[in-house]
Amino acid sequence: MARILSRARPWSPSPDDAVRRATGGAVRVLSHADTTALTALAASDPVANCFVESMLEKGRDASPVRSGGSLFLGISGAGSPATMGRPGALEAACWVGANVVPIGATAESGALFGVALAALHRRFASVYGPREAVLHLWKELSRGPQQARQIRENQPLMVLPGAPAVEPSPRVRPSRTDEYSVVLPACVAMFEEELGFSPLLNGAVQYRLRVEDLIRNGWSLVDLDDSGQVRFKADLGVVSAQCSQIQGVWVAPEHRGRGLAAPAVAAVAEHARGIAPWVSLYVNSFNTAALRTYRTVGFEQVGTFATVLL
Repeated sequence: MARILSRARPWSPSPDDAVRRATGGAVRVLSHADTTALTALAASDPVANCFVESMLEKGRDASPVRSGGSLFLGISGAGSPATMGRPGALEAACWVGANVVPIGATAESGALFGVALAALHRRFASVYGPREAVLHLWKELSRGPQQARQIRENQPLMVLPGAPAVEPSPRVRPSRTDEYSVVLPACVAMFEEELGFSPLLNGAVQYRLRVEDLIRNGWSLVDLDDSGQVRFKADLGVVSAQCSQIQGVWVAPEHRGRGLAAPAVAAVAEHARGIAPWVSLYVNSFNTAALRTYRTVGFEQVGTFATVLL
């Protein structure tokens, strides 16, 4: 009888083992027991942490989803050996999915997260969030094989402290579900203009579903011209109980320079004010036209984000 030899799979450390080893125990993978502490950390800055709060409010907790799936990393107790790795003593955290988002992180903790992420040997689409944390995180992560397509290191994070300073356009309203075929091309045009490639090339299904979800939730807003085509669009791309984040602001090229943007953005902001108390957005510092529009509407800078596109 032929002898059957089994081949043992080579041992590989768990994500938690990998990040602890790489960082000398300073960073760990969070678990369900850390959810309360993570929620409190995110709530300490509802504007900067709008994305994470929105996920937690939808039922996501600190537990890793599955092997190779999304997870949260955390730093506990200011690196103190007495509290390091202990649930409930959370100093900073980091969402790790297709995108990477630091939470309550400084330059120092951001760098630690970068070392931890490199140890996971994963690929990411972007890193974004508070500037110092993102840039120091990327400095460490960039030592690995993944390279940046673009680094946008100065993105004013802005909020509207009250009612818009200009009269909202009465033409801007939530998109209807039967307008999906009109809204989608405008979304694609905005994406291509912003990032330089079509969202329908890769992940087309996910992008289409994303647009459908925005419309269904009342978070896609448009102004249609007399022919029924989109001349202005914007989304509430992230919504939590405390904050909504305006994204995807776009004016059709043939309608630019006509004073359309400020009243339209004011209408989006007014709609958002009915959903959550804080209305926020972040914008590239080199986009002077957009900055001028947002300031005209009444938005004020409260911080600075950075984004690394990978």
